[in-house]
Amino acid sequence: MKSIFNNTWSILHKKEKRRFVLQTCMDIMISIADIIFLAALLWIINFYIQPGTLKNISFLPAWITGQKPVVLISVFVVLFAIKNIAAYLVTRTHYKFTSAVAVRISKNMMDRYLRSEYPEFVTTDSSAWIRKIALQPFDFAQQVLSGFQQVIAQFILIVIAITAILLFNAKLFLLLLVILLPPVIVIFFFIRKRLSVIKKRIRDNNERSYQYLIDTLKGYVEANIYQRKEFFLERFIKYRQKFSSALFNSLSLQNLPARMIEVFAIAGLFLLVLIAEWTGNTNSNSLVTIGAFMAAAYKIIPGFVKLINLSGQIKAYEFSSEELGQKASDEKNRSLNDTVILSVVLKNISFQYAGKPVLKDLSFSAGKGDFIGIHGESGIGKTTVINLLLGFLKPNAGEILINDITANCETLKQYWPSISYVRQQSFFIYDTIEKNITLQEEASDETKLAKALKLSGLDKLIAAFPEGLQKIVTENGKNISGGQQQRISLARAIYKDADLLLLDEPLNELDETSSAAVLEQLKELSVNGKIIILITHDKKSLAYCNKTVSID
Repeated sequence: MKSIFNNTWSILHKKEKRRFVLQTCMDIMISIADIIFLAALLWIINFYIQPGTLKNISFLPAWITGQKPVVLISVFVVLFAIKNIAAYLVTRTHYKFTSAVAVRISKNMMDRYLRSEYPEFVTTDSSAWIRKIALQPFDFAQQVLSGFQQVIAQFILIVIAITAILLFNAKLFLLLLVILLPPVIVIFFFIRKRLSVIKKRIRDNNERSYQYLIDTLKGYVEANIYQRKEFFLERFIKYRQKFSSALFNSLSLQNLPARMIEVFAIAGLFLLVLIAEWTGNTNSNSLVTIGAFMAAAYKIIPGFVKLINLSGQIKAYEFSSEELGQKASDEKNRSLNDTVILSVVLKNISFQYAGKPVLKDLSFSAGKGDFIGIHGESGIGKTTVINLLLGFLKPNAGEILINDITANCETLKQYWPSISYVRQQSFFIYDTIEKNITLQEEASDETKLAKALKLSGLDKLIAAFPEGLQKIVTENGKNISGGQQQRISLARAIYKDADLLLLDEPLNELDETSSAAVLEQLKELSVNGKIIILITHDKKSLAYCNKTVSID
């Protein structure tokens, strides 16, 4: 538990740590107020059972301690209501604090994803990132961070309650200890072990069901055309049922401690009644003692229950604090470099993947005004060339030079601001066509946007939409054609006005006439000083290039 707390503490920022301490102190103050009001309630009950008890209480005015129950009870009820309103406000600030921490961590995890290395992007499933970015920060804030805060407050509350009982009646404390401690210990270890197992099932099955959900959403066409709807449905439901079963088992298990300890508390109450009956001591003192037992049980039992559940909960979600506690890589050493790219040289580049040769002794050079076409059979390694140029992959041999200076992976990443890249699979955000081109919230540069629309051939297509550039592109561009998708990707690359354009099969969805028109525009771009590297399987496209590279 100590290591989990240390990990949790390290995740919090300085201001969050101060807020955590302040919030915990407020929780403790509310808990102390609960004890005080319970004691006051016993005091008032005793006052009306034994009217002469409060005659010598000089600090209370006579109109309160007089024999008018309505006044004293009314004052108590008003103060009790004020205390509960304060408790609500404290609880509200508690949830606002944990929510703010969760959102901040979620933002950090998204930033970590965007800054992760390319191999991690390739090998990590989307469902894992969904869990880390969208779910795990809130699990941590709600289950671990909030859990520790409540553990501290509940522990101090129990200590205060026990101290009050000792001062009131030491024998009563001993009775509480004998009755409540054994079941608390047994239930604590049982719940802790069971919750750890169940929470792991919740995490694993939830992640797997998300993975299969993504597969199903992407596989709408395949599920219907190949008559495999049941396959997609069953594999998703199988793990969703496991997740649901584990989740509700967890919730039901957390209700067990309260029910079990209540049984022992009621047994203790009847034991007190029997003792009073056997001894013939059924006067007001016995009633007050029984009332004190009930009041103590009212606060101590929930306290023990919460400690049991919270400790199991924190232990079960320990993985969230461990993963979130892993510091993101320091990006400060990647100072963005806006240096103009004047030339690119690949010299004797070789690359292997899983021990299998992909590229061997590949060499070519490109300078301003060059339009280079790279062609070869499918799967031969053409896209690998682009991944090497972007610094996503590291060559096994050879070197890459930018502006006649050798560049490693980190150096190549410094040139990203001067590079545009069109992937084989077009990328879209759920937003307008304009924002899909500019990828920014700020107002677009009208001159650059008009140029991008014209060169990509998107201007005429936009005119066909009533919404124009404000037409919404839905998930993965499902509401527009493949050709329109590729034109938007090209427009995005042109709008950036980069020195180097890397185009990976950017025209395979266009007809021959449209493709030729776009290639003419790209050729014009290169003549005006851009460096363009085009990967294509269409040999007709190579006629527009001034250099070609064949990968065998």
